[in-house]
Amino acid sequence: MQAQPHPAPPNLAAGIGIILRNLAALIARRLLNHPLHAALIIPLWQHLARAALRLDRLRARLAAGPMPPPRPRASNHSGPHHKPVFPTKFAWLIRALGAEAAAYAAQLETLLADPAAADLLACTAARRTLAPIRRMLGLAPAHPPRPAAAASRQPPPRPDPIPPYPTIDPPPTPPRRPWWRPPPRLRSG
Repeated sequence: MQAQPHPAPPNLAAGIGIILRNLAALIARRLLNHPLHAALIIPLWQHLARAALRLDRLRARLAAGPMPPPRPRASNHSGPHHKPVFPTKFAWLIRALGAEAAAYAAQLETLLADPAAADLLACTAARRTLAPIRRMLGLAPAHPPRPAAAASRQPPPRPDPIPPYPTIDPPPTPPRRPWWRPPPRLRSG
C-alpha cells in the first residue's frame, strides 16, 4: 500500500496530528507481521496519540497568548531508571516498516521545515514531544533558532600566558652514566 497524501491542514499542529495518527495506523497494520516488534504496537500507538494531543494543546496555548517561562523542575534522581520501551536506534521504525514510514517521515519533515513551524519548534515542550518521534523516523533533531546577537558574539580574548619565573642558574641535569655500565634495572648484585 502506498502512503496517501493529505490536503494541507489548516494549522501546523493539526497537520502533525494527522501524520502521527496515520503513522499509528500504519504501525498497527504492519508490525503485526514482525514477531520482534509486535509487542510495540500498543505502546507506540499510545505514544503517538499522546504526542498528537500534546501538540494540539500546546498550539491552543500558543494561540491564546505568550506562554509564561517554564518552571524549574525538581530533579528526581532518586527514582528508578527505566529501560526505554522502544528501540533507541536512529531510524529503527523506517527499517522495520520500509517505504511507507519513510513517506510519513518526509511529510513530517516537510511540515516542520515550514517557516510557520518556527513558533512551535521554538517551544521546548514541542521539541521534547517531537524528539523521540523524529529519532525513530530518522529525522535530524530540532534545534531552537539562535538569536542573531548570540550568533555574532565573539568569545572573550584569552589572556596572555604567564612567563616562567626567571632563574639565575639553569636547573641541574642528572648525571649521565658511563656507556660501559648497564642501566640500573639490568645490574645484578
